[in-house]
Amino acid sequence: MPVRLLLAATLLVSTSLPTRTEAADDHQLKSVKEGPTGLALEIEKLLDPVGYQINGSDGPVVELWLLKTLSIKPAFKPGVSQLYPFVPGQLLGAMRVPKGAHYTDFRGQEITSGTYTLRYGLQPEDGNHLGTSDTADFILALPAKIDMKPDTIKDFYELSERSGKAAGSTHPAIFSLLDPAKAGKEAKLDEDKSADDWVLTFTAKGNANGKAMEVKIRLVVVGESEA
Repeated sequence: MPVRLLLAATLLVSTSLPTRTEAADDHQLKSVKEGPTGLALEIEKLLDPVGYQINGSDGPVVELWLLKTLSIKPAFKPGVSQLYPFVPGQLLGAMRVPKGAHYTDFRGQEITSGTYTLRYGLQPEDGNHLGTSDTADFILALPAKIDMKPDTIKDFYELSERSGKAAGSTHPAIFSLLDPAKAGKEAKLDEDKSADDWVLTFTAKGNANGKAMEVKIRLVVVGESEA
């Protein structure tokens, strides 16, 4: 092929393919005013109908809702092993993956379209999980059809097994929680370019033994662990 034609072909290919950064720049945050369908009535009535929608270049990727009020550990102080004032297995909210969306959890496991409950979890302190995340705090997704009660799931293995069904896997479907100390009060979606992640920051209403309070949350809604 003549040099001019070769250069033209190379230029055409390089300009027609978006870079990873350009594709990621399309993510946007919007609000939704209706809760998801498919939840058990006991859980649905606890849910705040106003939620968050994450949109990619091809449309909605995932939607999330929190409970109207989250139970908070009284006198909780964050430490190295736990940053959030929740109890493992505690119900936090719900998630919906729209039809046609390609969505994966923090481990890269594909989450099929449908409605899921969201519960709090802590990463096990064992050699299998070292270095997989900056924090031990996670949110786990469970298929709504097998999570019908709002009560805390106290058994770690039961929680993990049910969550694994969200990804068709033996490993739970997880989403990483980041240090809330860096969060502002307003809801926003930011790109963490160092990890190629998208982080949703928002403030939830909480209650600690009858005392109303707020809790800041930073959640990796789009992104996967490099470990």
